[in-house]
Amino acid sequence: MVKAVMGIILLVVGGSIYLLQRTTSLLMFQVADGLGLTESVNRLRTMATVWPEFVVYSLPGGLWAASYILLVDAVFGGQVMLQRLAWASLIPMTGLVSELLQALRLCPGTADGWDALCYGLPFGAYLCYLMSYNKGRWKEGSLIREDAVVC
Repeated sequence: MVKAVMGIILLVVGGSIYLLQRTTSLLMFQVADGLGLTESVNRLRTMATVWPEFVVYSLPGGLWAASYILLVDAVFGGQVMLQRLAWASLIPMTGLVSELLQALRLCPGTADGWDALCYGLPFGAYLCYLMSYNKGRWKEGSLIREDAVVC
């Protein structure tokens, strides 16, 4: 339950940064409009101060990646570790691959190392968490032992 609540909080914080600081042409503003929140969002935007570029452009992606990982762990916490890692890796790895493709000019956008760090760091932390929690409970090199303790 704690992981799910933390995941939702990170999702809301990342979304709030977008709503307060990013251009109104983004999809999130259409969602806010559909929910009848445009007037409230515009009021909040007039009070918002200017934030560092890292916070505005890179941090939301990292918060959303961390949110996704926490929510996946809350839902699939009782699964075999390899399955949990596979599900938890989807969003962070998509972000990392996107940044790589942008760097190679195979995907539109501007490659940014901070974005890549913000996508990869939550997954790396999750992987370390799982490895340390299950240390000694599974054979060396095996991620599929089914009787490993779940977090």
